[in-house]
Amino acid sequence: MKIFLLMLVFLFGLHAEAFRGTFITEPVFNASVYLTTVGNPDNPAVVLVHGLGDEASTIWESTIERLKNEYFVVTFDLPGFGQSTKSNELYSPLNYAKFIHFVAQTYVKKPFHLVGHSMGGAIALKYTSMYPTDVASLVLVDAAGILHRSEYNNFLVQSGVNTFFDEQNGLIQGLQTQKITSFIDKMAEKIDRKMALDMGRVLSSEDLRAAILGGSPHSIAAVALVEENFNGIPQTVGARTTIIWGENDSVAPVETGYVLHKLMPNASLNILPHTAHVPMLSNEEAFLSLLRAHLKNQEKSLRPTPPKVAQSYSVKIKDISERVYTGRIESMSVVNSQKITIKDAVIDELIVLNSDVEIINSTLKSGKPVALMAQNAKVSIVASDVFGKIKLQNTKLHLLGVTMDVLGKPIEALSTSMVYFSLCQINDKLIHGKEILGLR
Repeated sequence: MKIFLLMLVFLFGLHAEAFRGTFITEPVFNASVYLTTVGNPDNPAVVLVHGLGDEASTIWESTIERLKNEYFVVTFDLPGFGQSTKSNELYSPLNYAKFIHFVAQTYVKKPFHLVGHSMGGAIALKYTSMYPTDVASLVLVDAAGILHRSEYNNFLVQSGVNTFFDEQNGLIQGLQTQKITSFIDKMAEKIDRKMALDMGRVLSSEDLRAAILGGSPHSIAAVALVEENFNGIPQTVGARTTIIWGENDSVAPVETGYVLHKLMPNASLNILPHTAHVPMLSNEEAFLSLLRAHLKNQEKSLRPTPPKVAQSYSVKIKDISERVYTGRIESMSVVNSQKITIKDAVIDELIVLNSDVEIINSTLKSGKPVALMAQNAKVSIVASDVFGKIKLQNTKLHLLGVTMDVLGKPIEALSTSMVYFSLCQINDKLIHGKEILGLR
């Protein structure tokens, strides 16, 4: 538990100077909240929501400066952060949405553009699903949480281990990738077992929050974020949405951006190269260009680009790493290979043995009985459609924003395998969780 919380709190943390504002009292947490309003209230309104980290609303300082002449900008330190009251309260996306609704009714009083970063992105998504008529448009920036907590735990461990080895000047050389992957999986499972404690009960009890989470607002907010179930929510949000993501985000996986883009009916996705978790600071001009285009309703294509149907090909891969494949693939076998990416593809048949494969924005459409066969492997399918059966043997299968439409049983395991579902629709059933298959 401590490892998990430290990862969340410190990965999200940054430092910035405070922006001048005023203090108000709000009724949801009964807290004193630091609120900033800038610009002419008659202009279109923009509400900015920050994420975890005690820099709080100061993260928007440059953004406010660039918007204040054309927009009425409202931001605040969320209760529990920055200069607002810090106490042992349930700092959940649901309660934060209720708090923002109070702010909007009191200080905005008209539909507004809602912009959320990191945890603030998850809060903004929750808010828009609860109060759709309040939101003129939505911007999600490297939104954290949202995926199932097991998926998020695995990502945080993966990011932490990769960062450690990167900092060791080549220490990773000579170590077998499969051993590192096994270590990551075991660490993620250990954290997940800790989190399997009835955290809903912990979060709802002041005494348990104090005993287990130390009554820390950061810890409470972090746990409440990953415990929030967003299954089925993105599909219901019809607001015009721009999704902005740093390509190198080690806090919130870019796969979440692909998933939201696929599921949200009126969304565009913009991935910023060479950018990490906080694009408004690390890639300010590119971020502001996208934000201003959104506010002026000048976005380009809204829907995911469908895989291009080109001349088909078949490929056999063995003992290689870090390759990307696209296009029309009739058959593909991947053996003893790592970090293989299949993107923007249509695949008839895929076999994965002793390998690590990620499939993004693609379609597995098989005329054969089985579209995917995986053995001793890790396979991630992201923002994709599957129209064939999947068979597993000693494999970890991660399904993120996947739609499966298959007659009969869609996934079968010949030996014990783990399947992680995040925001999936399997034969018209919404699934969000993990399942062990093939137990005898």
